[in-house]
Amino acid sequence: MRDGMTLWRERTSSYWNEAIRYLRLIGNSGFLFTVYFLILIGSFYYSQALEELPEAFPSLWVFTVIFAIVLTRGRIRTFVKQADVVFLLPYESKLDRYFRASQIYSYILQSFVMLVIFIVLAPLFALRISNESGSFWFVLLMLLIAKAWNVASTWQEQRFASGQERGSHFLLRLMVNGVFTYLLFSGADFIYFIAVVGIMALLYVFYYQKLAVKLSIKWEHLISVEQKMLMFFYRIANAFTDVPQLKEQVRSRSYLNGMLGFLSANKKSVYHYLFARTFIRANDYLGVYVRLVVVASFLLAILPNGWMELAVFLLFMHMVMMQLSTLWFHYDTNMWVDLYPIEQGDRKEALTTISFRLLLVMTAVLTGVLLVSSTYLITAIGLAIGILFSYLGSTTWIHKRKKQAW
Repeated sequence: MRDGMTLWRERTSSYWNEAIRYLRLIGNSGFLFTVYFLILIGSFYYSQALEELPEAFPSLWVFTVIFAIVLTRGRIRTFVKQADVVFLLPYESKLDRYFRASQIYSYILQSFVMLVIFIVLAPLFALRISNESGSFWFVLLMLLIAKAWNVASTWQEQRFASGQERGSHFLLRLMVNGVFTYLLFSGADFIYFIAVVGIMALLYVFYYQKLAVKLSIKWEHLISVEQKMLMFFYRIANAFTDVPQLKEQVRSRSYLNGMLGFLSANKKSVYHYLFARTFIRANDYLGVYVRLVVVASFLLAILPNGWMELAVFLLFMHMVMMQLSTLWFHYDTNMWVDLYPIEQGDRKEALTTISFRLLLVMTAVLTGVLLVSSTYLITAIGLAIGILFSYLGSTTWIHKRKKQAW
């Protein structure tokens, strides 16, 4: 067998070569502009919200809960494959460096996510927490140390055979992290803080490390975790381009069969029926649509009256149109659909119909939110924008999103 680190480098290199190509497609899709626009809106109202924040706001508990969860959560990325159960199992004792590299890799990525969250919350930290807890850099250093403990402990927990055992240990670490973050952000006496850090160290040395002696690596669980993380990334990329590696996930959802008549205008058209069924049952198209509508409704409800509401209205309409455009590619790898004697125009008409009706539903929901939370003028303009975008988006713009080459 090759050296464990050689195998690790090959697999990480292969993954990132693939991931970078997908990330380029996502960047070229205009999604980054959407994110940048939302960041601008969020930062503007974030500063206003801080100025109006009441003294009774539980800042300490907000930081405690958020960072206790951030410290506790996190999966170990191992890049293992299904065939490893057969080919690498005999060499498990020689893979120490491989799995140590997995822990370091996971620690770096999880620490980066935690840093981003801390930077986002930095204005609130400076306003309400820093006077008690100390400087930004000291708190960040303590969080990074705690994250290292959690990553190392999480790796040893992967040796348990049952999900119940892993879940109970997750709750144990959550409680420890909750106490740790509370003491850290409240500026408690140093002796209490050191005591908790000492308990964490003792737990790892006298309990977690001994799991490596008693229990073997559970390969099937590692493969399952790896597949879930891969599918999560592929589902994000699938919103912008066709992802051949994405395994279709089909849910029955028979209780939504009543929507078929609304979504498919022509019951005799194959693609009208297929697109309607696909939207309801496959790859969480319905779930993404509902989440975008809910998030847009929430933002419209809390934003001050004005043109910003219309910008958010239009932005989320565009995001939904981008999601619906991926229906066009759903059956590209299905040879049976190609056997149907159907003209390409029927497929285009079916996508136009379902996208137009779903965009109109979204327009109705968002207009209803504006009617309650905004002025009549903004509501009327929003309704006009929504209807116009629904028509142009479904008949013209959605068909200009060509399939990007892999």
